[in-house]
Amino acid sequence: MLQEIIVNSSCTLYELLSKETDLGHFQILKTIDNRNVKVNRIRVGDDVVVNSGDIVHVYVKDREKDAVEIAFQDKNILIAIKPQGIEVQGENSLQSRLDEQLEDLQPVAVHRLDRNTFGLVVFALNRQTECEMLKVFKDRDIDKKYLTLVTGSPKTGGNIVLKAFLFKDAKKGQVYISPVPKQGYLPIETHYKQIKKSGEVTLLEVKLVTGRTHQIRAHLAYEKLPVLGDGKYGVNAINKKYKVNKQLLVCYKIAFHFEQKSPLYYLDNKTFTYDVDLFDFIPNIK
Repeated sequence: MLQEIIVNSSCTLYELLSKETDLGHFQILKTIDNRNVKVNRIRVGDDVVVNSGDIVHVYVKDREKDAVEIAFQDKNILIAIKPQGIEVQGENSLQSRLDEQLEDLQPVAVHRLDRNTFGLVVFALNRQTECEMLKVFKDRDIDKKYLTLVTGSPKTGGNIVLKAFLFKDAKKGQVYISPVPKQGYLPIETHYKQIKKSGEVTLLEVKLVTGRTHQIRAHLAYEKLPVLGDGKYGVNAINKKYKVNKQLLVCYKIAFHFEQKSPLYYLDNKTFTYDVDLFDFIPNIK
């Protein structure tokens, strides 16, 4: 939103914004540095002096609109809920929103979700935790589970194990699945179990044993279980039928496993969940 300020006495732009807005120290510096301030209709990018009678316009983001939902936070980690449509890092990302929301902290993401996948993302709040968390993810000492809506005919009877090989074409931003080993293809393993069925749409709980790019979406599509709303590996006709244009895939449960000597051992076997009903995203389902 755009806020207008009429200057009453000479001061620096920083001093004015400190007094007239609810922005914190780092947010003010970033607002000025990003040239989101105009003085007498001239955009500025430095902490200039403003004088009595000057009119200052400052663009302030709607904090409530951009506020990140936090599922858990202590002195070491923060677990945030990433919405669909933004990256974990980069411009206007989950990371940048947290930086503005929690200006006294410097959260660092220790894993990623695809742009249109939503749900739990773990951030480290200090360097030691970052190292510990990166090791846990590298060693796969963490359980991440997803919920997704698919069409097709999933197998029933408990945990279903899928194994294949995946090739990533970085130029095309797409991956390919093969049932047999090929040059450049890496082994993948995906587990799923059926939770609920409504017509042609089924809710699955999915667990990744390997964590390759687009693995869930591509592996399920290869098994003729396309994720609803997935424009890359899904079925466009079905997506249009249910009016869904982003993949209905959410990271909804995370559990950590730490060695007793780890400073994060107090989080060992602790499970964090995000309560969401994916059927709410397709209210026209029969």
